[in-house]
Amino acid sequence: MQDSIYCAIIPVYRHENTVEAVAQDIIRKGLHVFIVDDGNTPEAKKVLEDIAARNPDITLVSYEKNGGKGYAVSMGFEAAQKSGFSYAVQIDADGQHDLNALEFFIKASKKHPGNLISGFPQYDSSVPKSRENGRKITNFWIAIETLSFDIPDAMCGFRVYPIKQTLPVIRKLSNLRMGFDIEILVRLKWKGMEMNFYPIQVTYPENGISNFRMVKDNISISWMHTKLFFGMLFRLPILLIRKKRKNG
Repeated sequence: MQDSIYCAIIPVYRHENTVEAVAQDIIRKGLHVFIVDDGNTPEAKKVLEDIAARNPDITLVSYEKNGGKGYAVSMGFEAAQKSGFSYAVQIDADGQHDLNALEFFIKASKKHPGNLISGFPQYDSSVPKSRENGRKITNFWIAIETLSFDIPDAMCGFRVYPIKQTLPVIRKLSNLRMGFDIEILVRLKWKGMEMNFYPIQVTYPENGISNFRMVKDNISISWMHTKLFFGMLFRLPILLIRKKRKNG
């Protein structure tokens, strides 16, 4: 039986050969799936169109030009809201997340309505060293930008978002590519959204395709952190007041 409140959003760029297995697993767990074609090649688009055509529980959202992961997720959010869904589970298309955790994450969201529910990755030996190191650097900056240690991981792409509260923030993001997962958490935290983090097993597929652009994305993320830092300074009085109230 399909859940009328929760859906899943899967941004897809160059992962057309792995997304159907991910989507089918989600559908078996009772969720409608929005696959977002983030400006793939004509050949890949045809694959995604065929997947949607043979799966009535999949809606394909498609556009011509690649906009990045964040843009794809935002388009999925827009489509999900128009279809009447209140919560969206963001899931990567390459199959790296353990979808056996999906039921637990949905229950956690229902227990904490209005909160963001995010995965806290439990990596196995397949994790690239660059990912581990990048996580440490990101956590350092997140702690500064939010004046807290409330966000233990900002890079996991397995999350449950309340759509109504999240969409206005997504529409104002500066980084809709690889910095999206990081920036959205910081800005939602600034808005006062509560967050809950739970472990999830993450396995990097052998011969997996990465869409990370080493030079461009690193420059973009560095610039994003610069803007978030100064944004924190602008909001410093409010953040300090919230912190004081939280600590009693």
